[in-house]
Amino acid sequence: MAGGVVTVGRRSYAVGLYWENSPSGNVAQAAKEAAHQSGQSADFYAVRSGAKDGRVPQFGLLQADGRCGPAMPVFAGCLANQQPGSWAGAFRLREGTVITVVRDDLIVPDGDQLYENESDARDRLLQEIGFGGLQRIYAPESWAIPGGDSMPVSLLLDKAVDVRLRPVTIPRSWYVGAVAALVACALMIFLAWLANERSIEENERLAALRAAQRRAQEMIPNIIQPAKPDYPPPERVWEKKPVAMQVIKACQESLAKVPVVSAGWRISAIKCSDSSLQITWGRDRGMGIVPPAGSPNDTVSSSTTPVPFPKLDSRGPEDLWKQQEISKRYLEQNWPGRVARAPDDPPPPKPPDYQGEWNPPPAPWVKRSFTITVANLPAGLPLFFGGIPGLIINSLSLTSGSKAMEGVWTIEGVIYENRM
Repeated sequence: MAGGVVTVGRRSYAVGLYWENSPSGNVAQAAKEAAHQSGQSADFYAVRSGAKDGRVPQFGLLQADGRCGPAMPVFAGCLANQQPGSWAGAFRLREGTVITVVRDDLIVPDGDQLYENESDARDRLLQEIGFGGLQRIYAPESWAIPGGDSMPVSLLLDKAVDVRLRPVTIPRSWYVGAVAALVACALMIFLAWLANERSIEENERLAALRAAQRRAQEMIPNIIQPAKPDYPPPERVWEKKPVAMQVIKACQESLAKVPVVSAGWRISAIKCSDSSLQITWGRDRGMGIVPPAGSPNDTVSSSTTPVPFPKLDSRGPEDLWKQQEISKRYLEQNWPGRVARAPDDPPPPKPPDYQGEWNPPPAPWVKRSFTITVANLPAGLPLFFGGIPGLIINSLSLTSGSKAMEGVWTIEGVIYENRM
């Protein structure tokens, strides 16, 4: 978890500020005083003005990391001004997952965070949901958060830039730089005038030279054609992965080793892949003990338990189906989920010592992602997935209900299929 800069559309926003309510009406002065208090090392601050409905003004403090700069818009501040009320949101961006928490139209002190690990971001959002009092929840659709809204953050922000970073102090180097810039500007004007006096003759000479070069190139036949590189075959990713039903079976067998109850805790989420199984416990009422092999977080509101998982063998050589066959299987089985075209795998990389043009042809296959929800494992999954070549399961996630081991399983993965 760290502060930094994220990109929404083509605009950069600062994240990771620590927010406080202003004790006075002079918010900027209060922010600067807080930045100079013992233990603080803030280089920038941002201001959210008060509102007529009684909302007090706020300021956020940020330590510079080399990417932030004056006048950069602040993600949480701009978003909170656009979306008032009490809400929490998790937004996937290129740099990671941003968690923003607003209660009573005020950004909570640590409610402006950037997580590199998506699992940690999801745990934080579930923690805020557990506290209650939220009018809206924004979360990625694949997280399957009950009542979650997956509206893109670009629409929620609506290009807002009304909350920006301000420097706590103006560095002395800025004054020196301003003087140097004025001198440089004057020198550039003089040099530009001098260059303009000599440019006409030079431009005519260069134009004549370029015309002569073009005529010479037209006279030389294009006899020598560069040899095309010997491109390596694309990687057959699915053949290195275990069969889908082996993953489901291994996950089910590992779940049998998990205690469904632990004093003072309840299972809030389960996530399984082809190599690991992790249980997330949420704190319940009453006295409790640490769940077996658990690792509670700092607030002791959640705990994670890794479960031993068997090593699965790769499936080996496997020919793919045509796209129409996959679509026919999806429709006839009426899968309880969705499929969508996924980006192609990256092409083979250029060898380190190769200097020519590198443009490998596209692989003879494409892939589609799928998301399916079921109440139980394995239930109808053998009927859906059994016998489909090129099908890979990336994760099986359970979001528990009010009782342990109850809830909805979400299975996500991809299907490789022959390119049409």
